[in-house]
Amino acid sequence: MKTEQGNSFLWMKMNNQSKVLKLLHRERLISRIEISRKSGIQKQTVTNIIGDLLHQGLVVEEETLSLRGAGRRPTQLRLNRERLVSIGVEVTKSHVAGVLMDYNRMLLHQEKMSLSLTPIRDTNSVQAQDAAEQLLNMLIQIIEMLLAKVPEASIFTGIGVGVQGIVNSHEGIVIHSPYLGWFQVPVRSLLEDRFSIPVFIDNNVRAFAIGEVWSRPEEDLGHVLCVYLDEGVGSAIVINHEIYSGYQYQAGEIGHVKIELNGELCYCGQRGCLEPYVSVQNLGKKMGLDGGFGEIVTLLKKQDTRAVKELQDVGDRLGFVLGNTINLMNPQAVILGGELIRAVSWFAPSMTIAMEQTTRASNRSTAIIFSDFHQNNGSIGAASLVFHQGLLNTISGKEGSGS
Repeated sequence: MKTEQGNSFLWMKMNNQSKVLKLLHRERLISRIEISRKSGIQKQTVTNIIGDLLHQGLVVEEETLSLRGAGRRPTQLRLNRERLVSIGVEVTKSHVAGVLMDYNRMLLHQEKMSLSLTPIRDTNSVQAQDAAEQLLNMLIQIIEMLLAKVPEASIFTGIGVGVQGIVNSHEGIVIHSPYLGWFQVPVRSLLEDRFSIPVFIDNNVRAFAIGEVWSRPEEDLGHVLCVYLDEGVGSAIVINHEIYSGYQYQAGEIGHVKIELNGELCYCGQRGCLEPYVSVQNLGKKMGLDGGFGEIVTLLKKQDTRAVKELQDVGDRLGFVLGNTINLMNPQAVILGGELIRAVSWFAPSMTIAMEQTTRASNRSTAIIFSDFHQNNGSIGAASLVFHQGLLNTISGKEGSGS
């Protein structure tokens, strides 16, 4: 009975602290009285929680003058955003890219190693096992380089990893990633054993989505479709402020929605998927270019007829799929990110027309948000994963791991 009471008290304490941290995340400045009123937590409990957070250095106080110039307002509190830092690493078939980032999404340091991986089919071969181990060592090396750059005065909250493939985020296991050669690899436990630091892992697109929604707390985005348009095409679904991963962690495979019967061959082995038509990698191949997507952007800026037509076609197909998905999901917003966003002005007009022709009238108010493009926005999402899961959802940024 005493154990049950103790567990109940600990759960309540963690839940209350999480509520307070989430309010501090949403509000740049807020007083203890406002926290109590908005959270429904008793004033004394709020005072105790804030005392703990101040002691840990997670929160700081700021004195502010009354707007009327007489006396002082209640002491305002804010998260110690400048001192809170995390590491985020994205692992894909083309790179292992990492960032050291503070809570304001300021990038303090970046590292990147380029790759050129092909799918591994024989998972039991010596070649597959060697390749998987080499990639894990690269991930460790990137993390070590970033850890060496963590400022002494900072509060380090953990490591986030976004992986291209099917990921069990609860157990921290990469279930299936043919390009990376990772099959049932317990990446989280391997990294935690190595570094003795909390590690949070998810699919790279879901990490991107968490980063996008987390960075817009004032918009209160509880129902969102996030689409990652890059070397591959994937999406993540946010329902009631939580990522929906699906029964086997495969929800959001928008790149494999069929748009053409017996169409182009996709790497998945089927034909007519969206991905071969809109991924930056396949666009380059289709146009016979070797310089990456940057070469296509250069042609677009020169108003190259073929390049402009290709991006208009991308908009047509993407808008058709997004319109149907909006009809199905009824989200507040659709957030589009990834390297394709570099060419947004060339595909957005045709995309908008296709969406209007596809979406029901009652759904046409859905906000379309284009993410600020960064080559490492998957890494930024992975770093955000630490703040979202490690800080806001646990009793302390120094305790707990996993989701």
